[in-house]
Amino acid sequence: MVVDYQNDHVVGPMSNRYTQLIEGNICKRIDETLESGGKLFFLIKTFNDNYLRTAEGKRIPIMHCIMGTPGAELYGRMNDYRSKGRLIRKSTHGSDELMSLLRSFDEIELCGVETETDVLANAIIARTANPEAKVIIRQNCVASRNSDLAEEALDVLAGIGVEVI
Repeated sequence: MVVDYQNDHVVGPMSNRYTQLIEGNICKRIDETLESGGKLFFLIKTFNDNYLRTAEGKRIPIMHCIMGTPGAELYGRMNDYRSKGRLIRKSTHGSDELMSLLRSFDEIELCGVETETDVLANAIIARTANPEAKVIIRQNCVASRNSDLAEEALDVLAGIGVEVI
């Protein structure tokens, strides 16, 4: 599952120096997943132009991932894989659509951006939806604007049984 690897998070107002660096690692994991017969999901944020009036917009007042703008689209090489995966739009950190989708998987791996918010939320959803599944996050496949909070989030996730590699 690739979380929020969109233009606004990688090269736009939500980016930082690390977000572009993980693209090759994510592509490698996608290739390995597809070669082994795994499924690919892209979770992407999509907001309306009223974003700043939403609860999240009040906490994070940076216009990003607005429907119909280039910033809301998948970044770079993710577009090469789009037809091989399922695109799931979400308007908050986590995706409730995942709950039923993830119940049948033995292994669930997450990569992408905003480790302490979006990756965290969806890893908890994965753990909740399928408590017996192996849930994995590779540190070289995630990035965040706040590295201290990202490290704390990974510690929390390890505490609930997510394998952090």
